[in-house]
Amino acid sequence: MRQLVSGTDIQAIVQARVDDDPRLGRASRAIIVPMPKPTATESVTGCNWTIHTLGQLPPEHQAILDDIVAIAQHELNIGGPGVRP
Repeated sequence: MRQLVSGTDIQAIVQARVDDDPRLGRASRAIIVPMPKPTATESVTGCNWTIHTLGQLPPEHQAILDDIVAIAQHELNIGGPGVRP
């Protein structure tokens, strides 16, 4: 079962994972994670949010970011206003 948190919490969690990943420490520029966007309906996997783009990065870095987001999507869903972890 996914933990319900705010969009701001999801952004902070994903950003912390990006910042902690040693493979991304070699990125040529800072990677700033955008605010997640709620989806109109839950996806087939049950996640109710997405992060549309993280910028123009080399393919190997984009793949790492995609993996970080996918893992977070399996763990977290956006809850209603005022939801705290």
